[in-house]
Amino acid sequence: MATPHACAALVDVLPRLLRARRAIVGTSSAPVTATLAAVHDGGSPRLSEVAETLGLDLSTVSRQVTHLRQRGLLVSAPDPQDGRSQRLNLTDDGLAELRSHRRALVDTLVSRLADWDDAEIDQLSRLLDRLARAGAPTGADAPATCGPSASPLSPPTPSGPHPEQHLQRNA
Repeated sequence: MATPHACAALVDVLPRLLRARRAIVGTSSAPVTATLAAVHDGGSPRLSEVAETLGLDLSTVSRQVTHLRQRGLLVSAPDPQDGRSQRLNLTDDGLAELRSHRRALVDTLVSRLADWDDAEIDQLSRLLDRLARAGAPTGADAPATCGPSASPLSPPTPSGPHPEQHLQRNA
């Protein structure tokens, strides 16, 4: 079971993780890549589903989708079950753009993690995936909590040494 002490250590790491993500992924292409990936992974999603996947306001995603349509990376078609809604799909150019961004990201990670072995990278992937799943909202944007008595406003109470926990997910 997660303790406030263990979760406090994670809270200390999260800002560094976000900075590392920005350094690795960059900021200029991140919205394009995220939107293309959400459409690709969503299998012809509605605009509202893309916004929900990205955790962004519908108006923000709408502007991004309009831009990607203008660039020829996305197309929309009426939803066959609800003609008022539109379903989004990647064009061939959109898929090529997404693959290009992904290849560049993989190349960057290969370079930056050159001294890691594949087992460490696999473990990190599984741990981060489990963290992402645990932190995902449940219900109507329910906040994620870490441990039964954890509070972001009170300092953690040490409960002994911080044990390494090996969290797993199916690859």
